[in-house]
Amino acid sequence: MYRCLTVSNLVCVHFLLNIKMNVNIFAGYVTILVLNVIGQHCKNNHSSNAISYWGVEHDNSKYDLVCDCGMWSFVNETCKIENNKAECMSRKLVQVPSITEPHSIEVFNLSCNCIGTIANKTFIGFTSLLQLDLSHNKLWKIEPLAFLGLNRLINLNLRCNHLVMKDEVFHDNVFSPLASLEILKINGNNPNLTIRHLRYPENALSKLVTLKDLSIDGLKRKDFGPSFQNLTSLTSMTAAGLNIGFCKMIAITNTTFLYLVRLKYLDICSCFIDGSYIDPNAFSMLTNLHTLNLTQNEDIDIQNLNTVFYSLRNITTLRVLSMHLIVNRYSLGICLDSSFIKYFPQHLERFEAQENNLEGVDQEVFSMLSPSLKHLDIGRNRFVFGIYLQNVSQMTNLTSLTLSGGSFTYNLPSRYPFQIHESRLKSNCTIYTNSNSQGDADDSIVFSLPPNLKRLEMNRAGLSYTLSTLNVSQNSLKYLSMTNNYFPNLIGPFYGFDHLEYMDLSFSFVQTISKMFFSELRSLLHLNLSSNLLGSFFCRYESETVFYPLTNLKTLNLSFNDISELRPNIFANLVNLTQLQLQKNNLQKFDVNITSLINLVRLNLKLNRLSTMSSNITDHIDTLIKHHESVVVDLSFSPISCQCNNLAFINWMVNSKAFHPNFINYQCVDSNTIQNITDNYTSTVEKLNRECSSNVTIFLISSGFSFVILCFVIGSVIYRFRWRIRYMYYAAYLYYSKTNSGRDSDYKYDAFLSYDQNDWKFVVNKLIPQMEKRLLKVCIHSKDFVAGDYIASNIVKAICSSRRTVVVLTRNMIKSYWCGYEIQMANMEAVHTNRKVLLFLMMEDIPSSELTVDLLYNIRNNTYLQYNQDGDSVHMARLWDKLAYDIKH
Repeated sequence: MYRCLTVSNLVCVHFLLNIKMNVNIFAGYVTILVLNVIGQHCKNNHSSNAISYWGVEHDNSKYDLVCDCGMWSFVNETCKIENNKAECMSRKLVQVPSITEPHSIEVFNLSCNCIGTIANKTFIGFTSLLQLDLSHNKLWKIEPLAFLGLNRLINLNLRCNHLVMKDEVFHDNVFSPLASLEILKINGNNPNLTIRHLRYPENALSKLVTLKDLSIDGLKRKDFGPSFQNLTSLTSMTAAGLNIGFCKMIAITNTTFLYLVRLKYLDICSCFIDGSYIDPNAFSMLTNLHTLNLTQNEDIDIQNLNTVFYSLRNITTLRVLSMHLIVNRYSLGICLDSSFIKYFPQHLERFEAQENNLEGVDQEVFSMLSPSLKHLDIGRNRFVFGIYLQNVSQMTNLTSLTLSGGSFTYNLPSRYPFQIHESRLKSNCTIYTNSNSQGDADDSIVFSLPPNLKRLEMNRAGLSYTLSTLNVSQNSLKYLSMTNNYFPNLIGPFYGFDHLEYMDLSFSFVQTISKMFFSELRSLLHLNLSSNLLGSFFCRYESETVFYPLTNLKTLNLSFNDISELRPNIFANLVNLTQLQLQKNNLQKFDVNITSLINLVRLNLKLNRLSTMSSNITDHIDTLIKHHESVVVDLSFSPISCQCNNLAFINWMVNSKAFHPNFINYQCVDSNTIQNITDNYTSTVEKLNRECSSNVTIFLISSGFSFVILCFVIGSVIYRFRWRIRYMYYAAYLYYSKTNSGRDSDYKYDAFLSYDQNDWKFVVNKLIPQMEKRLLKVCIHSKDFVAGDYIASNIVKAICSSRRTVVVLTRNMIKSYWCGYEIQMANMEAVHTNRKVLLFLMMEDIPSSELTVDLLYNIRNNTYLQYNQDGDSVHMARLWDKLAYDIKH
C-alpha cells in the first residue's frame, strides 16, 4: 500500500540530531544553515551550478522534501569495505574514490557526499556491482559514458541531487550501459518546477528495457511521451511530492499516461492535481493497474470524484485506491452523496479516503461500493451519528474497517490556495430519516456490522462516552481498537462480540471498570488498557473480580496507569495468561497471587518503585522456569534494595534464568545512594556478603542479651504479682466451672478454716463444734475438698464460696506452704471483690520477728481474735460468740 507520508529513502539524514522539528516552521532557517554547511564542506569547481531546493512553488510546505545532508556528521575515515560492500557515506567526497579490487564490489554507497560530476568510465572496473547509491550529493552533470561497465547493475539511486530534467543533463545514451537495471530513482532533483523547457528524459530512459520501478519528479502539464512505450518491463512508477520528490502536475489528460499501459502501481500523491483538469479518460488506458495513489491532492475535490471513478470504471485489475486528503483541509463538513460515486470501481479490495472532512454519507452509498471491498479506511473524518450507520452491514465482504479520527491541527493558512466550490454546498445527501422509520423511541439500538468484518479501528475518533450496554448483530469481529478517545467508565456488558480476540482501549482516560464489562467478552485473547487512569480503581476491593470472566486471555497490558497497589487475587482466574505488562506504574510492592498463572512467560515490571519481591512470587517464577525456559522478568529502572535484608532476593535474581544476564538498566539502592548496575550485581553481592556476615554475629549477640534481659524483666513481674496471677487464674477457673455447672452465686459456707495439719485436734474437737452450735457451716480441706482437683483449685474454690476465711494462726501454720497460699488467695479475693475475707484466730503469742512481712501486714489490716487457753467458760463463750458474729458480718 502506498502512503505519501512515509519517508522511504532518506537514508542519510540524521534529522536535526534527533530533535523533533516541524519542517514547515523551520524550513527557512534550515535552508540557510544547510547551505552554509554545504558551502564549508563541499567547495568545488561547480558550486556555482548548485540549485536551491527551497524555491518550491506550492503552498503545501509542510511536506517539502529535505534533500540535503547538511545536518549529518561527516566521517573523516576512508571508505569501509567488507562483505563485497563499499560504505562511503558521509565522507566529504567531491569525486568517486578509487577502490581496491572494484570487480568484487556488489554494493557501493556514496550517498551524502559532495560529488558534483561523474566522469566517463568512472565505474569501468565495477563489473559485479548490483547497487549504486549516489543520492544526496551535488550531482549536476553525468557524462554520457559515466556508467560504462555497469551491465549487472540492478538498483541506481540518484535522488536528491541537482539533475534537472533537461536534455543536456540526461544525455540520450547515459543509461545505455545499464542492461540489467530494474530500479531507478531520479526524483527529488527538480524543486523549481516552473523552469521552462523541463521535460521528462524519455530518450535516455527508453534504453532501460529491463526497468521495473521508476521514481521521478512530476512535471507541470507534461505527458510521459511516446518513448516510454519502450519501457516494456516498467510496472511501477512514483511521481509524487511530499517527502518522496517534487511534483506539480496540475492536470491529467487522456494522453498523460498513454504510453505507460503496463503500469500496475502508480503513485502521484501530492501533485497539486486540480480535479477540474482531470480528463474523463485520464486513467482508462492503464488496463493493468493494480494500485493507484492520489493522496494529498486537495484540489481534486469531492464533486470531481465521478470523473476519477469514470476513468477507472473498466479497469478490472484495480484492487487498491488511496484518496487520502483530496478535499481542501479548511473546507466545510461534507455529506457524501451517492451521486458522487456513481462509477465507483467494482473490483476494488482496498479503499482509503481519510481526512476528507466527511461528516456523513448518504444511506445508499454503502450499497454502491465495490462488492469485493475487503478493507475500508475512512478515518480522520468527522462523522456524526446517523441512521446511515445501519447500512454498513451491506458490505458483506468487508474484513477491515477503519474509522479512526485525526488531530486536525493544521498550520494557519497563509493564503487561500483552494477555492470552495458553490456546488459543494448543494447536496441531496440524507443521513437521517423521518421518525416513522426509526422505530419506537424506547427500542434499544442493535448495531449492525458487516458479517465478515474482522478488524474495526476507531482510534482518535473523538468518542466521548460511558461504555454502557452495547448490542451488535451477529458478526465475525476479532480485532477492536478504540484508542485515544474518552471512556471514563466501562460499564457494559457488550453483547454480540462472540469472536472478539483483541481489544485496545489505551489512552482513553478509563477510570473505573464494572465487573460486568467483560462478562460477555470471554473470547478475548489480548487486552490493552495501558495509559489510562486506573490507579485508584485497582486499590479498591471491587477491582479484584473485574478480570474473572477472561479465562482465555493471553496478554494483558496495564502499563502507565499510576497503579500503586493491586488486589491479591486480581489475576487469579487468568489461567492462560502468557504476558503481563505492568511497566511505568507506581508499584512499591507486588504481593499478588500469581500461582494460577501457569502459562506466564513474560512479566514486565520495569519503571516501578519495587525494591524486592516476596518469596511466593519468586518461588512461582522458579516453578515456571522448570516448564518454560523462556520466562522473562523485567525489573529494570526499579530501585532494587541493596541492603542486608534483601540479599536473598538479589542472589535469586543473579541465579535466575528469568533475568537478562547483564542486568541492563538495573539499579542498586542503599541507604544513601542510587547507582546503575554494570557488573551483574557481582560487587554488590560480595559487599553484602561481607557486611551481612558480621551483622549476623552482632545480631545474635544482641538478640541473646536482649532475650536474657526480657526474661529477667518478665520473671520479676511474675514474681512481684505471683499471688495475684495465681488467684486470677484459679478464680477464672472457678468461674468457668460454676458457669458450666449452673450454680448460683450464693455462699456455700459461712467460713473456710485455714489451719495446719498439726492443729487438727483443736479444729475438729473445739472450733468446729462451737461453730456448728451457732448454726455456722464451715469448710475444711480434710472434709470438703474435692478429690482429684488441684489443691490450689480447691483452695480458691473454698475461699470464693465462703463468706469468711478463718486463719488458725500458730507457729505450725506459719511454717506451712499451703497455709500461706490460702492467706494470699484470700487476700486476693478481698482485693478483687472489695469485701472482708480474712479473720485471724491468734492461738499463740507469736513475736513479730517470727512473722513474714506479708503475714504481719495482713494481721494488722484484718480482724483478729486472741484465743486464751486458760479462760473460764464465760470468757470462752463470749469468744465463740464474737467469732460467729464476725463471720456473719
